[in-house]
Amino acid sequence: MVFDESIHGEFIDLYKVNITDAADIYRWRTSISGQYLNQPPGYTIESQEQWIRSRDDREMNYIIRDDEEKVGMISIYDVSYPVSNVGRLILDEKYLNRGTPYGLEALLLTYDYVFNVMDIPKISGTILGRNKKVFDLQKYLGMIQEGYLKNHVLLNGNLEDLYVMSLFRDDFYKYAERINIILNKFR
Repeated sequence: MVFDESIHGEFIDLYKVNITDAADIYRWRTSISGQYLNQPPGYTIESQEQWIRSRDDREMNYIIRDDEEKVGMISIYDVSYPVSNVGRLILDEKYLNRGTPYGLEALLLTYDYVFNVMDIPKISGTILGRNKKVFDLQKYLGMIQEGYLKNHVLLNGNLEDLYVMSLFRDDFYKYAERINIILNKFR
């Protein structure tokens, strides 16, 4: 599978993750920003570098950049027609309590890419059961809950519940419209 190595937006640009991004990803994942992401035992910058090297051709991991710096990461992964996953969205902790367009535009850009460039009709993903803020946001934007898996994943030594969410291409225009309503405050 061939992915574009960059996607350009209004507030951010997405660039293919490379080895030099490992320290930034490690910093984000080991901060409060990474509380909903798994950290394998013995997680180090070197293991993050190995993870980057081990990615297969069914995924693309993007660094999110504004005009000045790296601000986070998002991924398109497990692409297998007719479904692709979008997730691993993480922002630098300094943006968690500041209103920015970064996360929303990263979702908009990747979803648009999956639906309209890759021609995949369905995006799926999971959200930790305790991550109610993101669950509520995705429901508001238009994702549907297709399932709830109790004690389904071991995350940092704890069994966690997962919401299984999806969005279909036919519903993307509503999703994009709702994101753009929010993004208008940054324009």
